[in-house]
Amino acid sequence: MITTNLNYIRNNYQYYITELLNIRNSLDNDYDFIKQLPKIKFISSNETNEIHLEISLFKKLCENIHIQHKTDDTFFYNIDYLTRKIYKNRGKRVLGNTTINYQNILNKGLIGIKTDIKNNIDLNVKDKSKISYLKSLNQFVETIDALRIKYLNFLKVTQTKTPHKNIEDLISIFSNVPLNPPDNFKEAIQSLLFINSIIWANGHSLVGLGRLDQILYPFLEKDLNDDKITEEEAKFLIKEFLKTLHKYYKFKSNLFFGDTGQIIVLSGINPDGTDSSNILTYMFLSALEELEIPDPKIILRVHSNTPKNLLKRSLKCLKKGLGYPLFSNDDVIIKSLIMFGYEKEDAYDYVTSACWEPLIPGKSLDQNNIDYINFLNPLNDLLKKIHDGEININSFEELMVNYKDCLYFDIRDTIERLNNINIRPSPLLSIFIDDCISKGTDISEGGAKYNNLGLLTVSLGNTIDALSNINRIVFENRTLDLSEIYPIINSNFEQNEVLILELKNKGTKFCDDEKDIIFITNDILSSFYKYLCQFKNKFKGKYKFGLSSPAFISSGSNYMASFDGRKNGDAFGVHISPLSNTTNISYTSITNFASELHYEKAFNGAVTDLMVEKNFLDKFEDQFLNLLETSFENGIMQVQINVVEPKKLIEAKKNPELYPNLIVRVWGFSAYFKDLPEEYKDLIIKRALQYESINY
Repeated sequence: MITTNLNYIRNNYQYYITELLNIRNSLDNDYDFIKQLPKIKFISSNETNEIHLEISLFKKLCENIHIQHKTDDTFFYNIDYLTRKIYKNRGKRVLGNTTINYQNILNKGLIGIKTDIKNNIDLNVKDKSKISYLKSLNQFVETIDALRIKYLNFLKVTQTKTPHKNIEDLISIFSNVPLNPPDNFKEAIQSLLFINSIIWANGHSLVGLGRLDQILYPFLEKDLNDDKITEEEAKFLIKEFLKTLHKYYKFKSNLFFGDTGQIIVLSGINPDGTDSSNILTYMFLSALEELEIPDPKIILRVHSNTPKNLLKRSLKCLKKGLGYPLFSNDDVIIKSLIMFGYEKEDAYDYVTSACWEPLIPGKSLDQNNIDYINFLNPLNDLLKKIHDGEININSFEELMVNYKDCLYFDIRDTIERLNNINIRPSPLLSIFIDDCISKGTDISEGGAKYNNLGLLTVSLGNTIDALSNINRIVFENRTLDLSEIYPIINSNFEQNEVLILELKNKGTKFCDDEKDIIFITNDILSSFYKYLCQFKNKFKGKYKFGLSSPAFISSGSNYMASFDGRKNGDAFGVHISPLSNTTNISYTSITNFASELHYEKAFNGAVTDLMVEKNFLDKFEDQFLNLLETSFENGIMQVQINVVEPKKLIEAKKNPELYPNLIVRVWGFSAYFKDLPEEYKDLIIKRALQYESINY
């Protein structure tokens, strides 16, 4: 994996160098506003010293930020990635994978947030620590506004040199926002972009955008009612907004190009049971379909009252091969969030972390993918102990009891490691996360309303298939002794190639609509949940877990063979999807299986991952739509769909220059196929061919 990443960086080195030089060659002017901000005194402690350092670094960043803006751009969006080197690695985790309260900045503006800070200073006059922290937040707000003035003056200078209507409009907009609440739809978009850009610049990654059709709709509705804008003009602004967010697509990417975490969540159920979709919901989908860009991405919240037209509109996007929207089932997730402890009002407002993990926007520290558990670990450890004679097992039921005991120890060890993590203070995020101001506590110290941590998991399908094979071969057919399994997988099936075929193709498998497989899967999920409930994290929050992880290739690359027929180093199964193409597999069996899982215990992302051949979808579009609707009704949690043409994928791998804009879905994001590492391309092609023969 290290070699792969080095090759990946080497292949894209020239791109980064070119982009960085472009930025450094751009126009810029120096301003002294930020340097003139007054300094404040801090009480002496490690915590306040850290906060003091954050203020100094943020001021330095704003002082040195270079401005790049084209005069004909509709919106102003500036991220100088070279300034991020200011934030040197201090051995602490940097918060990411989160969504701030954009609604708050639009409703109050920076002025309103400053008022909130002042009011809380007045309420905590005897608490020197809180007052010191709140004054530091005030410094951050003032520095943000100083940056606004810096941008405003840059625009004025630019307008003097090269007058343009768009610059004139931006001067007017920046004279108002984000200092004050926006007066119209366009100002609301620009205010959101400004705050979003400084969060990226501050070193946070995978920055979500929230429920934009809900947040922006009041501004659009008012402008439409006042005849200040037409629907056509509004759609133009949405397209410009999306293109602006896409501007730093490669710089924003995390592990691979496209892995940006720029998720826009649309629609959803209201607490009264009505659907919340509006004109903006459709406008976003239509705009992205026309733009045909992989980023930002859409998650569509669906429920029992989702309009059929909205599902059809979404399917049009998918048929374009964009890989989004991912469908997220409110009827399952909201109930699970409430059961876990999130307040009802907040649960109805959920968004997701970068890919799929539910999160309450503007109220959560929740780091939803802080680590992952490999379901195969406890099984292979147990098989070794059996081989070594440390444990004697006489039935499948006894095997399951011992497997779950081993799973507990894996979970416990992971939790112990996580309880020692330290997070870099983030006064900037704390300004835009509820409760940090009223508590006078940084988000990194538990200032948010919710402070839960989330685990992801890999190899659930491999583990279920391995257990099913053991039950069939060892305990039912008795053609192999349990103690013989570990040497077979430890030797990577040396001289056992025939056995691999049997393991992959015989017996019931993960994603079969069979009671025994569903029972084993839910039994493991229930045990996992029961074990996690025993632990609290260092922020006094809980742990949660989900069934999807980006690590299905990387974590499998150095992992031994397994008794599902997987060889040493092969990728693990992808989310909730079949590992092999057995005769029992169909879209109906996959979705029926997925609808039976106990998501109330495993709701931290649980994606059923489907691939559909484009011609098949063209032919059976109505039936496929009905299948999705039935799946949502039956309780499937999340679905993502790659609509592919296998022959085109194979051609694109051979001749990437012929398919520069071919988009595919990878773990939880969309990306250009040409930008992916080779092993990801190979896996997508392999799965596309596997799904070619799947029917209803």
